[in-house]
Amino acid sequence: MITEIKPISHIEIYRKLTHLFAIIIPVLYYFVLRNQLLAIAILLPFAIGSVVWDSARIENPKFRHKFLKLFGSHLRDSEVSSLTGGSYLLTASVVTIAVFSKEIAFLAISYLVIGDTFAAFVGLSMGRRKFIHSNKSLEGLIGAFISCGIYGLASYFLFMKRVFSYNCAHPELALIMIIIGALVASVVESVDLHINDNISIPILSAMAMTVIYLFI
Repeated sequence: MITEIKPISHIEIYRKLTHLFAIIIPVLYYFVLRNQLLAIAILLPFAIGSVVWDSARIENPKFRHKFLKLFGSHLRDSEVSSLTGGSYLLTASVVTIAVFSKEIAFLAISYLVIGDTFAAFVGLSMGRRKFIHSNKSLEGLIGAFISCGIYGLASYFLFMKRVFSYNCAHPELALIMIIIGALVASVVESVDLHINDNISIPILSAMAMTVIYLFI
């Protein structure tokens, strides 16, 4: 369905730029911490703290009023009475790092940050072909896929190729894994699975890449 394009609000730009800052999570994990248990030990308290903070805000009317007075303009309508995207993102990052290999976790969390951000910018600025019963667009999906694909391929050729060459019998198949992961992340971002996409994008993308990784 083709719809009219509306201007991007300053609040929406701020939200997405803030979301993009979360790329520090996979970058720190892969290049600085390098250790799965250490990364979990650092991220888990932040995830728990964020969930507890949100829960207190939701359950306590006085606390919620003060919080919304300070930060309400930066929240989505769905976040006013539920966990914020930050809580979901931190929780999903901990789960993804704990369950999947380092390379796949790095890519999956990065796809969440990169794909969600570019899907929003492209979708809001150029999205005319809306999916049925959704505010997501085909243009947003394409923007997410291209940005994630470029990011994944750049990661492979810059620093992951030697890892796959050392560990895998067919390292060239890692390129297929990377593209499939980017595609799954983009599709999941664009459809309504009735699960917060900060959870569904990295988990489902990582699962898809893991299945392919088994054959590399």
